[in-house]
Amino acid sequence: MYTARSCKNIKILLFQVHSGLDLCSDYMTSLMTFENAEDFLNIADTYSLKKVLDHWFTMIQTRFMEFTASQQFLKMTADNLIKHLSQDTLTAPSEYKLFRSIEKWFYFNNVRINSDSVRVLSHIRFPLMTSMELASIQESNVVKHCPQGVQFLAKGFRFHMESKEGHPVIETVSNIRSSVPCLVFVQYGSSYMPFQITTYDKKSKMFYRLFSDVNGSRDCRLAVVDNFLYTCRVVDFGGGSLMSSVFRFDPRHLCGQEVRPMRRLRLDFALVAVGKYLYVFGGLTDQFAILDSVERYSVLENIWEDLPPLHAATHSMAGIKYQDNIYLSGGVALLGPERQAVNTFLCFHTATRIYESKPGMLYARRLHDMVIVGERVYVLGGIPRTGTPLHGQIPIEYYSHQANQWTLLSSTLSGRSVGHYLYHEGVILSLGHEHHNATEDEVWGYSPESDSWARHIKAPLRMSLTQAMCVLMYLNFADEKVSKLFIKEK
Repeated sequence: MYTARSCKNIKILLFQVHSGLDLCSDYMTSLMTFENAEDFLNIADTYSLKKVLDHWFTMIQTRFMEFTASQQFLKMTADNLIKHLSQDTLTAPSEYKLFRSIEKWFYFNNVRINSDSVRVLSHIRFPLMTSMELASIQESNVVKHCPQGVQFLAKGFRFHMESKEGHPVIETVSNIRSSVPCLVFVQYGSSYMPFQITTYDKKSKMFYRLFSDVNGSRDCRLAVVDNFLYTCRVVDFGGGSLMSSVFRFDPRHLCGQEVRPMRRLRLDFALVAVGKYLYVFGGLTDQFAILDSVERYSVLENIWEDLPPLHAATHSMAGIKYQDNIYLSGGVALLGPERQAVNTFLCFHTATRIYESKPGMLYARRLHDMVIVGERVYVLGGIPRTGTPLHGQIPIEYYSHQANQWTLLSSTLSGRSVGHYLYHEGVILSLGHEHHNATEDEVWGYSPESDSWARHIKAPLRMSLTQAMCVLMYLNFADEKVSKLFIKEK
């Protein structure tokens, strides 16, 4: 007879069974290797031990090159192999070495070349290989006898050719094997320090120097399109000789090239990427005249075009993308005969090219920054209008799209809180503030939930506004090109 007590006993028994299966799964995963995995996998399949099966999948993903030396790899079905090759999390020192390992799988059973080569090779990311690597595998029997082998290889060559001419067509096979974006820093460079691009690996807690050159830069502004880093900047050749420059960096091959520069040389301008376009607003000329002009760069066509000008000539404003529109705040404009910080907040509709005025910020400010957190636009840092009464430091404020109003929060790190901010993993990161607890080589984090600050990481180089900015990009730290570029701690 069914009673409440019997129900309770069943729950206890089920709990004990689940606990026992959990213990068994932990024990099995602790013993599992690529050599003895077959027996464990049979047990896991029989008893539906998901924890064991997930562990096996992760083992292969994180130690794939080691796995290719085992019999388990050679006996793997095409469907299972494709499951791994299609993942961004697959760890390999290079796509070329990954291909050479896959060759062994085909040669173990030559029938696979005719039956499975198209499906398997479609998941090899040929555009990630160098031109020399692509040339070396042209003679591979797997490529030669694959019905679409030439076409797959051509995607790799086409990526390099298009990169030289402009912005390449991006497909899934052009993407870096990484599932989580990381911090990428650009140090502007100067007469005593090169222009540098570095990155931080959260897992190893190490910095890597990806690129450097001797050009000293000023007023760098960063944008990311298709995981390419575009740096709009002014290059200083010394002796007062300034030149407008747009530098594109490709993290796939750790190389950079100059593309078509802005039509006008600009200092203290705002840059925002939307889709396949870079939008540049306002700024100063090299003679410090304030600009109201706006330009748009097509990364696909490598051309700039003029857009409707700002309502008022402005420099040192902040810009950010939200739902395919661009929001611009603050900056310095002419108020009568004087240049003063303003509290304006505009929405530039990219589809109609119309400016829409929004409620102004509570504080007029310049040299500040904005980040998007959900539907809110946070404004941080900056220098207020001359004569603004402040009890300590300039506060953080945010604009709510839902409420269509501004809310005042806490102060930033410093009364001279000039810096660059970025939202990442639930925290607003701040570069290089002068603070009684911070140095200019530190990155601090602000929690929007708790309205509080904490130290985040210490960088190998200074991170002040005049020296560095930061973006989020995808990098493969297992790639041997990247892994050897780690920066040794001083």
